Order: sequence, then C-alpha cells, then structure tokens
Amino acid sequence: MKPLLALIATVALPIVAGARTWTSTDGRKLEADLVSATATAVTVKNAAGQTFAIPLERLSEEDRKWVQSNSTAKPGAAPGPGTSASPTSNAPHKPIEGPYAALITGDWALSKHEDLPFALYASKELSAAQKYPLVLALHGKSQNDENGKQVGGWMKTFAKTENYAARPCIIVAPLCYQPFGGTGGGWYDKPGTEAIDLVKKLMKSLPIDEKRVYVIGYSMGGFGTCHLMNSEPRLFTAGVAVAGCTGVDTANTFKKRPLWLFHAKDDEVVKVEGSQALAKALERADKTFKYTEFPTGGHGIIGKVFDDPEVHKWLFSQAEK
Repeated sequence: MKPLLALIATVALPIVAGARTWTSTDGRKLEADLVSATATAVTVKNAAGQTFAIPLERLSEEDRKWVQSNSTAKPGAAPGPGTSASPTSNAPHKPIEGPYAALITGDWALSKHEDLPFALYASKELSAAQKYPLVLALHGKSQNDENGKQVGGWMKTFAKTENYAARPCIIVAPLCYQPFGGTGGGWYDKPGTEAIDLVKKLMKSLPIDEKRVYVIGYSMGGFGTCHLMNSEPRLFTAGVAVAGCTGVDTANTFKKRPLWLFHAKDDEVVKVEGSQALAKALERADKTFKYTEFPTGGHGIIGKVFDDPEVHKWLFSQAEK
C-alpha cells in the first residue's frame, strides 16, 4: 500500500471496527487499526504506533466498501488538518519536476548515469514541497551484469509497505560494472566515483534532505560503504556495512559519522577478523560506530540485518546537526 505524502484530512468520525488487514490496489497488504475516515482517505495506526493517512483510491474495492459501511463520513466532506504518512507532511502536495522526475514511479525504475547503470525507487506520492532521505545501496560482487538484477531482497525491504509508510525515502541502487577481481576495484574504482556524482546530481534535482543521506552495502558493497563514508564525509550522514569493511589504517581518517558494522563469526568468504580489527581501531580513535557480530550465518546475514526494523529505525534517526 503506497503512502500518501501530501496533506490529507483526517477528520475524526465514528468508527465501528478497528484492526484489519488492508489491501492496496496493487495487492500489497498492511496490518493496521483504523483511526478515522473522511470521504477521500482513512487514517490508520500500525503495531508500532505510527499513524498515517491513505487515500481511498489506493485501497481495494473491498476495503473502500468496508470503510463506507463502517464510518459516517459524508460525501464531499471538507478536508481539515490531520496526520499523513510522513510525520513532516505539513505542506500541500507539489509535483516533482526535473530530469529525474520520470523515475518517480512507485516501482524500481532503471536508468544510467554516464557509464553507471542504476535503479531508483520512490513513491509517486512524494512531494516537491518536502524533503526526503536518500539511501545509496551498494550490492556485493556477483555475476549481475543486467541493470535491475542488482536490486536484492535486502534493498527491497526499504520499499515494503509498512517500512516505507513510516520512513518514505528515495533509494538508489547502482550496478557496479567493475567488480573486485574482475575489470576493476569495485566501488573503490570508477563506479564508486560515478555513484557519488549521481547522488550529488539527484540531490540537486529531487527533494532530498541533505542532512539525511545514507550509504549501505553488503560484502563488496560493505567495503564500498566504508570507503565512501571515509572519502565523502560531508556527503553521507550515516552508513551500514555488512560483511565487508575497510582496513584499520582508515580508522583515524573516518569523521564522526555514525557507522554500523555487521559480520558473522563463521563467514568464510570475508573473514570476520577485518571487521573486528576495524571496530577496535574505531574505538581507539573515538569514532561514532556500532559493531554487531552474529555467531553464525556465514556470508549470508544480509537478509537478517535489513529484515530487522531496528536497523531501519536507527539509520533513519541519524541526521546531521
């Protein structure tokens, strides 16, 4: 169910029932309590206590009929002040324009910046009148040589209905065409440079909050996350690196930007000792970081990390002061 990011009225009306499973017109489902309804939208609250509004036109026919029969909303009821999907949705909706506006589709849209293919996800309900976090997601080494295949399940967690309703954002996932051990040095190489340039161009064109620009990555992307946070400290607010990181020699050059490292003790692909050593070096250098080590999971802990709502909450709570 896609969030409504424009201001929608939520005039409280008598409601007969509350908790239910809501279904969007594209088949997505959301467990939430009904709080109130108007002639054009419903306000719901999820299990985490987050309240947001959803336009009736985004709901299934069954849900629309249920709302009609279980509330006293009058057709043509005038909008009034209320709560929207985003806690900061206090301005009228304004269409996004510019060279990247066509990529705001509510699905993963594919494009290319110079030699760098990339996928971008953003809800069609985003408004140019607001600012949203940007998440740069760096994939690991793989045989993915087709744009779109780099969008792993862990990246898609950011676009899941409940996650996105609570934390609307713009997600960009570039495709590294020079992976480690192949034709180049992964995100340390030209693809990383082009990814930085792409982020800067997106920030100029799209309604991005420059104080909430995040970089996350897995394996080769974990190395890339640490590298880019180290080389571009004024650009990135915080990062999450899973099963990959830079060497201890970089600890002193990290700025005080929050970094969360994850690794599994039994990882046979990228040894845990690297993350352990960097964590100790960052601690000695008095840097801002967290380190989580799983006893098992091998090199496949990425799903476990980003399936955890607390990781999303932590990341999106980081903002440059």
